[in-house]
Order: sequence, then C-alpha cells, then structure tokens
Amino acid sequence: MEQRLEENNSQANIQQYADRHYQRAMQYANQKNWPSCVQELREAIKLEPKNSDYHALLGVAYAQQNFQGMATVYIRQALKLNPQHSLALKYAEKLGLNGSSQNANPKSVPMSLNIANVLSRFSSRQGS
Repeated sequence: MEQRLEENNSQANIQQYADRHYQRAMQYANQKNWPSCVQELREAIKLEPKNSDYHALLGVAYAQQNFQGMATVYIRQALKLNPQHSLALKYAEKLGLNGSSQNANPKSVPMSLNIANVLSRFSSRQGS
C-alpha cells in the first residue's frame, strides 16, 4: 500500500514537472521564441512521452522554423496518440498529411528522430 502511494506521488511529480515545461513552452510560443519552445517541449516529452499536446505543439514549433520533416514526425505522433487533436489536425492539413500516417516513408521517421536526438545534444551543449 505504501509503495503504491509513493509510486502515485512520483508519477504526480513527474506530471507536474512535465506540465511546467509545457507552460514555459506555451509562453515561448506566444513570444515566437521557437528554439526555446522546442527545448522545453523536448524536456516535457522525456517526462511524459504519451501526451499528445506536447507532441502537437512541438510539431508546430518545428513547422514555424521550417523544419518540415521534424514537424511531420511530431504532428503524426500527436495524431497517433489522439486522432482528434485539433491543433495536430490543423497542422497536418498545412503539412499536407491529410491526418493519415499511411503516406509516411517508414525510413524517414527513424532518421528524423535520430536527427532530433543529435540536435538536442548539440543544443544542450550550447547552453552549458
């Protein structure tokens, strides 16, 4: 019983930290500070990888920087997690995805994720 309570508290803390990153990302998005928005969302996704809001906004942030491949990856992930996500659906249309992942090139998704990983390492070193 006590262990379950600790697990619930731990999960609540993780969600709280992820939400803080998301709130900061929203502030950066409102300021059109897209690189900082991306950084906050990547941290939020590390903590809560199944949150469609985080993926959708990250897709938007990449789209705003003209990183269409990265935007596509995250918009598709948001739609996979929540097929009715309004922001993801809006950007899927703008990106020409038509809300479906059938048109995805299966080789491009891992490559885009690999590029994202490399870029995140580089950006985290820049801030040090």
